[in-house]
Amino acid sequence: MNLMAPPLVCIRTAVNCPESATDNVDEDLMTRRQVASLFGVTSASVATWARRGRLPEVRNEDGRPRYRRADVEALVRSSVRRRTR
Repeated sequence: MNLMAPPLVCIRTAVNCPESATDNVDEDLMTRRQVASLFGVTSASVATWARRGRLPEVRNEDGRPRYRRADVEALVRSSVRRRTR
């Protein structure tokens, strides 16, 4: 079975918005499947990480879980550090 991860999801773009409206704008968000592919784990593992507070989860307009790229990169860095000890 050959599955390709969908492209990154960006919910909104800031175009002539007041500064107060741009707090959560232009975030690179990743799907659960994309995060799982990056780490080489199942999407259920990613859901468990979110439930345990290891990876913060946000919801898009449809209520689907998404993960900020910065949070995922921080988790990658912390897991690399753990493995080298």
